[in-house]
Amino acid sequence: MSKRFNWKAALAVLGLAAGVALPTPTIAAEATLNCGGIYSVVKGDTLREIATAHYGDSGTYQLIFSANRDVVKHPGLIEIGELLFIPCTDGTGPANKAEALAAQALAPGLANAVAPAQGDVQVAAVDPSTVSGSVAAVREFQPTIRFLTGSGFAPFTDEELREGGMITDLINRAMHRADSTRDYQVTFVNDWGPHLNVLLRNGGFDLGFPWYKPDCSKIEKLSESMQMRCNEFDFSHGFYEVVIGFYTRDGEPLTSATDYTSLMGKTICRPRGYFTFDLEQEDLKEPNVTMKQPATPADCFEMLMKDEVDVVSINVLLGEDEIQKQDISAKVAEIPELSSIQTLHALSAKSNPYGRTYLSLINKGLREMRESGEWFSVVSQHLAEHAAR
Repeated sequence: MSKRFNWKAALAVLGLAAGVALPTPTIAAEATLNCGGIYSVVKGDTLREIATAHYGDSGTYQLIFSANRDVVKHPGLIEIGELLFIPCTDGTGPANKAEALAAQALAPGLANAVAPAQGDVQVAAVDPSTVSGSVAAVREFQPTIRFLTGSGFAPFTDEELREGGMITDLINRAMHRADSTRDYQVTFVNDWGPHLNVLLRNGGFDLGFPWYKPDCSKIEKLSESMQMRCNEFDFSHGFYEVVIGFYTRDGEPLTSATDYTSLMGKTICRPRGYFTFDLEQEDLKEPNVTMKQPATPADCFEMLMKDEVDVVSINVLLGEDEIQKQDISAKVAEIPELSSIQTLHALSAKSNPYGRTYLSLINKGLREMRESGEWFSVVSQHLAEHAAR
């Protein structure tokens, strides 16, 4: 019988199945805590509980997840003793973990606060005016913020889609929530090639979207272009999570694989032009594996059925669509333990003096949309429209 992985359940970041007893809350019931500091994970913590304690809303877990990708590999898996940076959503306070640790080390009485006591959060008193990228700085200089995107990336961005696509719609709404008086413009340049290397790095535009963020803690394993993305760009918080699945033939031993080493020596299919950084950072690249990159997702699944490849790896939305089209659901099984979550972001070149300030505006608006439920409504509408098309 075919094993179908529930990708929707994978987006439930607690990583817990329905009916499983939740751990005893450790901090969620306490008063809302301050941002800008370092929190040490204790037994029973989840990102949702930590987010509730700091922001008053469990739905803002992704702010903490995105700010701590150096230690948190999956939003449902955090380890006791991990030091998590708790970012401020309005652009004040430290901009990253390094700045937070430095601020705590210099603050009176916090010289030994790198590892806070169990359940406590140590927060340094930071003057927002001294922090690069603070929202206060944007009031002093008000040029038009120039956003760059392109077509052909449905349902996320396309000039022919309603509101320019899901992420374009979210960008517009985030800007309106963050500062309804702020002047900005979104430009579509449909040749994606020069977006990062030329138009953003050279200051032609301030922010680009939507772009995937690789795991920069594994930068030595990434391609040159992905290393450049890590080294030369700052990222917003994630706008949307894309689940990347791995599919094989039903009944194959690979269906029970629990780690990526099981794919060593195998042949993996991913369509030409699709990103591969998620594979690279797990060492799934030549010569460890054989890569096949035909033109379309349909080609990959046809090759899987002909036993020409061992695995198809692709966005689960595309994968499920193609499996239904080819009527092969009884012949294909997903490898649930190998699925990963990749996030789409806005980004700005680090050389842009206002880049972090602009990203803080986007983050503020995005957080408000998540808190109000607007984010879910927008995403649901665009996904429904995409499915109908």
